[in-house]
Amino acid sequence: MSGKLFVALDLGTSSCRALAFNQSGEVLARKSLILAPKRPQNGLSFYDGNELLRAQKNVLNSLLTQVGAQNVRSISVSCQRSTVVLWHRQTGEPLAPVLTWEDGRAAAEAENAPVSQAEVHTITGLYKTPYFSAPKIAWCFKNCPPVKQAAGEKNLLIGPVASYFIWHLTGGKTFAADPTLAQRMLLWDIRTQTWSADLCKAFGIEPETLPEIRPSAADYGTYEFEQVKIPLCVCVGDQQAAAWNRLKSGQTLINYGTGAFLLHNAGRKNICLPGLLTSLSASCKTPKSDYVLEAPVNAAGSAFQWLAAQGISFDAKKIDSLCALSQNPVWFLPALGGLGAPYWDFSLSPVVAGLSPLTQKADWVAGTVRGIAFLLADIVAYLRANQVPVSGPVAVSGGLTHLNYLMQFQAGLLQLPLVLRGESESTALGAAHLAADYLQESLQVSTNGESCSFLPNLSVEDAKNLHQKWQAFLTWCKAQPK
Repeated sequence: MSGKLFVALDLGTSSCRALAFNQSGEVLARKSLILAPKRPQNGLSFYDGNELLRAQKNVLNSLLTQVGAQNVRSISVSCQRSTVVLWHRQTGEPLAPVLTWEDGRAAAEAENAPVSQAEVHTITGLYKTPYFSAPKIAWCFKNCPPVKQAAGEKNLLIGPVASYFIWHLTGGKTFAADPTLAQRMLLWDIRTQTWSADLCKAFGIEPETLPEIRPSAADYGTYEFEQVKIPLCVCVGDQQAAAWNRLKSGQTLINYGTGAFLLHNAGRKNICLPGLLTSLSASCKTPKSDYVLEAPVNAAGSAFQWLAAQGISFDAKKIDSLCALSQNPVWFLPALGGLGAPYWDFSLSPVVAGLSPLTQKADWVAGTVRGIAFLLADIVAYLRANQVPVSGPVAVSGGLTHLNYLMQFQAGLLQLPLVLRGESESTALGAAHLAADYLQESLQVSTNGESCSFLPNLSVEDAKNLHQKWQAFLTWCKAQPK
């Protein structure tokens, strides 16, 4: 195997993936490992830091062995956001559980931080919730003695998953992150593009424990594998990687993964819209980014895992066929970890209505698919109600885009066409494109797996009536005893 290959890692919530792209944008090799976080009870979600690192390195090294390290031009690292690692500067050992973005145990730390929601939203574009990193870090200080000890000895490092991985790949030489990941730590000022002294103080975190900030595509050091030094060129959040070169000003993208995320590029204007997050686009060489209105749905792919945990088992490859069999889909609110944008109600749990003696497995599955689509339709309706125009086509990406039923139902609810690019590994491909742009080399969009479109198949009136029924169901869910 010869030529210049761009290797990209997608360190997601449920798996670690590494892909090698050639200059035509084709995937020549891929490796993956399932590594789901431990979820011993509702609201807890974490990894063992050593297990996480081993899985990440095994996937990368296995891929490099297959394609030949000498054929690799660069390595890009993209990762889940808000998941945070605390480790020892000298030994590299993790000092606390790696709390994922799903983990809500730090609710008290979020609530008690001496800074208001309005202040946090203005500074970070985010909200003071336990799902971002700063409250999790404060929780670790209180509950994990090694963290406090390392901090006292000036040996504590705190960063996103990608920063932890790159630190180890470079033998501790690079401790850095990009703005897309820094922002999710709830300590980053999106106006000044610096760590916020006020927020660091509010959560009891010393700024020197946090990574240096570099553009998403920049010099992140080198990884030496089998005596070959490979440049590390990209460190970026997964959603922004998926959106690279696909989300120009005024455009909208929905990424369907463990959670779902709607991103709308607002250009260079910092729009502060209550109920939504303001994040930053990926950047190449310089820190200049567009502002992106972002709306997370906490549960998408994880909603199907929840169904299986309730004893409603099914073959994931047959979701579409089960949906086609459904005559009376249940009304299902997939509020795993509460509701994200635009509601931010963490008191809610999954709720089901419309059950009858005739309810079949297919009705559960179809109801789950529809629940995901309804929550995204709520976000689009909220944007439009606040004079943010959302027009088509809407780009879609992520693992759940293989569900034709979901894509078709979503297009009908939104009354907008959805466009799916052929390559499903959009996060890794975007990260690889970032590296190519940084190195000023060519990386084409592969023609393997043609793009396809989903056009609305519901009338305007039918879409409106369905959404009104959903809103009535949602209102009923909120009124139930907690």
